[in-house]
Amino acid sequence: MAKDITLYELNNMASVAIGSALPDKYRVAAEISELRENSSGHCYMELVQKDEQGRTVAKARANIWAATYRKLRPFFEYSTGMTLKAGIKVLVCVKVAFDPLYHYSLTVWDIDPAYTIGDMAMRRTMILKQLQEEGVIDDNKLLELTPIPQRIAVISSATAAGYGDFCDQLKRNSKGYIFYPVLFKALMQGEQSAKSIIDALNRIYNNIDLFDCVVIIRGGGATSELNCFDSYELAVNVAQFPLPVIVGIGHERDITVLDYVANQSVKTPTAVAEFLISRANTNYEYLNELSGEITERIKNSLYDNKIRLNAIELAIPAYISKRVERERMKLSQFGNKIASEVNTKITKAKINSAILSTSIKERIERVIEREKSKLSLIENNINLSSPDRILKRGYSIAIKDGRAIKSINEINNNDNIDIMFADGIASAEIKKR
Repeated sequence: MAKDITLYELNNMASVAIGSALPDKYRVAAEISELRENSSGHCYMELVQKDEQGRTVAKARANIWAATYRKLRPFFEYSTGMTLKAGIKVLVCVKVAFDPLYHYSLTVWDIDPAYTIGDMAMRRTMILKQLQEEGVIDDNKLLELTPIPQRIAVISSATAAGYGDFCDQLKRNSKGYIFYPVLFKALMQGEQSAKSIIDALNRIYNNIDLFDCVVIIRGGGATSELNCFDSYELAVNVAQFPLPVIVGIGHERDITVLDYVANQSVKTPTAVAEFLISRANTNYEYLNELSGEITERIKNSLYDNKIRLNAIELAIPAYISKRVERERMKLSQFGNKIASEVNTKITKAKINSAILSTSIKERIERVIEREKSKLSLIENNINLSSPDRILKRGYSIAIKDGRAIKSINEINNNDNIDIMFADGIASAEIKKR
């Protein structure tokens, strides 16, 4: 049968039971999902555990009392270079408690900074491995930085001291080299910083022909403030950016993913400026050396060519005389050859003319004989067709109005016609039957 007790009694019983069942301290790995400090110096956290899909599978409230927190926090920050905050993984030493008023909670006695450092390193290693597998990790490193990069797209916070130091270093360089930095503003810490830097890269890409390289700079700070530079999305954008990217984010202890994928990585914004100045100086000196070498080679070449020209000048008269004599002999030989060929052609032309004259004479005589035969034949045909010859053979010709009648249809009854005979003409009147 159920026993009637108060809620306070029940919670006290639970507290005793939990204290008896879990009397020891335990090392628990979890992720901080919430963290706040109150005015008394106590730290209140919510710890969670997530599965591989990122779903929360366990949750617990945890407390670090002020006396413990004053010791743990500076030690953790010194060891890891980052502050305790939501989003990081920790290995905490806890004791389980169940308070009748505040219920189940964990009291934190210690935090192992090595675990958090290891988790950060593991996450960085996984990102680098993914970039390696995708074949893009060295893409930006393989781009050739122009010998004297002067047109510089700078990604930084406009108010950052590092940006001011960078510009001042470029402007006041002892060699007097001129650089043209253009600022593309971006957040350089916080949850939105990676996206902000990517947006700045996109703006640079839209004007890519105006720049020689990209510089991403940030002054020093806690390691936790540099987490954005371990972002996969930012790293893959930098790795595949079509301009060389130089990174100087002011940290000495750790190397971020961005340092691995950038074309060049230096420690601070001023170190980036010194790198650009040094590169310009090295290449200007090389150009000066090259210019001097070219000048010397030109002088030597001019001297050598002058000697050759003098030698040629001395040799020209003799060469011209020989050449003129040689050409004169060629002309003489050519003239003799032309005369011989002309005589040969004239002789051939005379022979051909004589042959042609004889051939033409024979052809004309044959044509004349042929035409005479044609004329004789025509004469015979004319004689045979003569009216006189036809009339003498007994024929007659009927004539009406001075024209020979060829058809009976050309005459009518009572027409008067003439009839021509070989020996005269008679008149007649037509009577049709």
